Formats: sequence, structure tokens, C-alpha cells
Amino acid sequence: MARGSLPGAAAQAELAERLVDAALRVLAEHGSPELTVRRVAEEAGSSTMGVYSRFGGRPGLLEALYQRTFSVLTDALALIPATTDPLHDLSELSCAYRRFALDVPHRYVFMFSRPLPDFEPADGLHAEVLQAAFAPLIDAVHRAGAQGLAATRAAYCLWCVMHGLVGLELTAVLRAPLTSWGVSGEDGTAAERMYRAGVQAMLAGLELGCG
Repeated sequence: MARGSLPGAAAQAELAERLVDAALRVLAEHGSPELTVRRVAEEAGSSTMGVYSRFGGRPGLLEALYQRTFSVLTDALALIPATTDPLHDLSELSCAYRRFALDVPHRYVFMFSRPLPDFEPADGLHAEVLQAAFAPLIDAVHRAGAQGLAATRAAYCLWCVMHGLVGLELTAVLRAPLTSWGVSGEDGTAAERMYRAGVQAMLAGLELGCG
């Protein structure tokens, strides 16, 4: 690459980063329906032409945002240290996942619920970002004794429980049953206890133990 092209390339990379950052803010504050080219460009202090020049249009921008949201999840789960007790690690990872979802619900919905019918990640991207994000979960399942395909299945089943309980909590569907079943707690305390209980029950059901 010619020396004279470096400043321009750096400026283009900075613009792309700024646009994705802006899209992440729009998503967190206003939800998926507001992810328009104009809204994101305004948030980034750019023009709509900047979105088209860097991403080819809204689909490219959304795909870059999709990758970024999973990078945030990857970083959040990677912060949980691996210990000599993999069952403890699985419990902590599951709680970190719940915190991630509850901190910015719009982001979580964008990642897992397909709220935009005109956006579908490129082939293979969904599997790629999931594999990267859940590597600590799969590693802990391995360390808990599952091997090969059994470990993948165990991690998948555990994630299904995590995702299901978080989804119910986000839509407030869980509140009425908790009250009628006599599970008390301030704000999300009862939901958190039910979440932990669900994770532990799945670990036991997978015969990984539930210390």
C-alpha cells in the first residue's frame, strides 16, 4: 500500500468504527426499529453517504453491528475466570449471560430474536459468533467431564435454559407465575433465584452435577 494512502485508510476505518458505535447506541437507547441509515449517520455525526461508502448500505451496517454485539457478549463471558471448579464456573457464566441480557434488552433482542425481518446475517456468521462467545461455556462443560459431541450437546442444552429463562424475564411473563407460586423477592431477586435454580437443575439433569 502506498504511504500516501494510509491516512485515508485510517480515516475510513475510524468512520466505520464510529458508525458501528453509533448504531450500538441507537440500538441500546431506541431499539431495532430505529436502526435506519439516517438515524445512525446523524448519531455518528456523519452523512448517509458515509454508511453507504463504508458498508454498502443498511444490510452491511447491520451485519457489522451484529458482529459487534456478539463481541460484547464474548468479552463479558471471557471476564469470568476459569477455576478448579467447573460447575461453579458454569453457574457464574450463566449469571454473566443474564446480566448481559438485562443490561441492554434491545441489544439482546437484536442478537437472538430477529426483530428486523429484512435482516439476516450472512451464512455461517451466526454459528461463528456463537462459537466464539460460548467458548468459555463449552470449555467449562469439558472440564466438568463431558467429552466430544456430548459436551457440545450439554452446552447447547444449558444455553437453551439460560436463553429461555432470560426471554421470559425480559417479557415479564415470569412475574405472575412467581407471585402465584409464592416466590417472593424485591425487583429481579426472585427471578434471579429462579434462573439459578433452572441452571442448577439442568446441570444435574445433564449429569454434570450441581454442587
